[in-house]
Amino acid sequence: MARTFNCGVGVALVVSAHQVGLVLSDVRLRQEEAWVIGTVVACPEGCPRVRIRHLMDAIRADRAALKNGLADSPSSVRPKQARVAVLISGTGSNLQALIHGTREPGSAARVVVVVSNRAAVAGLDRAERAGIPTRVIDHKLYKSRVEFDTAVDQVLEEFSTDLVCLAGFMRILSGPFVRKWNGKMLNIHPSLLPSFRGSNAHEQALAAGVTVTGCTVHFVAEEVDAGQIVLQEAVPVERGDTVATLSERVKLAEHRIFPAALQLVASGTVRLGEDGKLCYAQQE
Repeated sequence: MARTFNCGVGVALVVSAHQVGLVLSDVRLRQEEAWVIGTVVACPEGCPRVRIRHLMDAIRADRAALKNGLADSPSSVRPKQARVAVLISGTGSNLQALIHGTREPGSAARVVVVVSNRAAVAGLDRAERAGIPTRVIDHKLYKSRVEFDTAVDQVLEEFSTDLVCLAGFMRILSGPFVRKWNGKMLNIHPSLLPSFRGSNAHEQALAAGVTVTGCTVHFVAEEVDAGQIVLQEAVPVERGDTVATLSERVKLAEHRIFPAALQLVASGTVRLGEDGKLCYAQQE
């Protein structure tokens, strides 16, 4: 009986010695490549054993992908995708948009973990239904913002995160955390930045009497809502709008541009340069 493991070389098959030649021949007949890369031996006493990180999480994610028709077969080859962590605090409607976007054919990203600073929020249910691992890190249990951010960072490292998306994450992040993830962290804000920064953007827009507002996806900088802008979409302010009605209309735009902005960054089309300015990949 053969056992299969995903690993850095692609897939490793563990087979009995008398099956090696047969398996190699069969794989090569299918115009695939295969090599003998080692043997399985008894672990000597005192030697460290092989550890497989996130095995069950990977199995659940693959099962969810197959169930949703995201792979033609268990052996289908997928291009490398950026590993994305999404930080949330509430309902997770933007998280849902990111999940849908990253499961489109050709997506350059996939969501590998969802982290919430609040337990029992709807966003965690969305992640679990999608087969995505979740973690709850209650900010109230930490003495300082830096300690909380360190706990979050440990989860990001645990899941080998490449990019971070703040999707309704209602915490201001510390300087060390932002600097570490500089150029790798995106936030969505419900206004056309640099107008109406802060947590009450819709109230500000209505009070100012503007006829157009919108939403912005930007790289996260140490100054709140001040990072380089990746993508924006304008939304008209209608006569008689309230905070609630305007918010719902802006959310629809958010759900469009957040996945699009993530795709731009994950694919390398847009990146943050060393000078802090946006760089764009040259079109061939």
